[in-house]
Amino acid sequence: MLKRTTHYQFQPYGEIFYELPDLSKAAFDGTYQGESIPLKNKTVTHVSVSKDPVYIGCKSGIVLLVVQKGDQPDASYEQFVVHRIVKLNRNVRYGLISISVSSEAMVYSIPHNCQTLRLPEPITFEPIETRLHIEEILATYYQVRKGDYVFPGEAHQYYELIYIDHGSMETAVEGKDFHLEKYDLMVYAPGQFHCHHTGPDQNCSYLTVIFRMNDALPEALENRIFHSRKDIYQVLCRFMKAIQSDDYLSNELSILYLKEVMILLHQFDHKHAIDANVNPMQIHYEHTLLNEILVYINNNIYSAFTVEDLCAKFSVSRSSLQNLFRSNLQISPKQYISEKKLSQAKQLIQEHKHTISEISDMLGFTSIHYFSRKFKAQYGVSPTDYSKSINQ
Repeated sequence: MLKRTTHYQFQPYGEIFYELPDLSKAAFDGTYQGESIPLKNKTVTHVSVSKDPVYIGCKSGIVLLVVQKGDQPDASYEQFVVHRIVKLNRNVRYGLISISVSSEAMVYSIPHNCQTLRLPEPITFEPIETRLHIEEILATYYQVRKGDYVFPGEAHQYYELIYIDHGSMETAVEGKDFHLEKYDLMVYAPGQFHCHHTGPDQNCSYLTVIFRMNDALPEALENRIFHSRKDIYQVLCRFMKAIQSDDYLSNELSILYLKEVMILLHQFDHKHAIDANVNPMQIHYEHTLLNEILVYINNNIYSAFTVEDLCAKFSVSRSSLQNLFRSNLQISPKQYISEKKLSQAKQLIQEHKHTISEISDMLGFTSIHYFSRKFKAQYGVSPTDYSKSINQ
């Protein structure tokens, strides 16, 4: 799942605003210029970098922002969908890709402070599109066989899945023998001769699905027994329910469930056991909530608000908010707000447009003494001494 720029993991690269700020007050060396950039590319071969912050917004379509993780030439890149107004930090290398067929981005920068760099390797957006094509289910059988059953065998041009529901059975594929137990599954590839039988005391109930798939079966899936895990078993149950239903589009569901079974087999050797206590939807909800809270803090950095105010605004308990911040950012909400305000104070001091007392008031600190104490604890120097040091 792609992350948006409002995701908390974007924070090392910049900030997010609901609206484009007044850029006439943001520049120290030159004037910001806006450029509308039409995009159709799925690959970037060059990235841009600026000595000043760069502001990026999406005018139309869906725009993907790629940003470099570090300042080393070979550092890897992360990808974020542009959401709201993005302020990229100084010296962050970035590129833009169109996720939609076409899109348009607005980029505000100081041109003479920007440069373009060639990437060692191109970065390409990989769209989510199907790679497994099951075209047709030709037949589905559920069969019950007693002892001494013999199927002499056949070879045909289709794929055939066999799943043992109860009992056991012997099968042979291209002359190689296999013993199938309850919950075992095999896939015969097109052209493979296969047969099966039961011994005198063997009973077996099994499901057979014959289907047409326009993809080659990987060697790792051929001539192999898969002992079905719970996830595969559950999908097969849904498949059986759909294939027997006359409901609207139930046949489509059947193909989707069969496709899911094949995907799970492709992932069989790489799929880790799923933690029953992990709820992906809950994780997504928590990340989305955290992102919205962080954007709110950033856009209200000049307002005086408390952790209790955040709890009230986002309808969350204080303990839940504490857990949300600590589990994702390893910091308390109060400390996060303080660090953001102090970071903004540091930037304001660099601009030399306001006194220390004015900056303290602007950022909602209760007193200049409290502000000075917090600033020194964070940066190891008082605001006044820091201002003097950058004038030297």
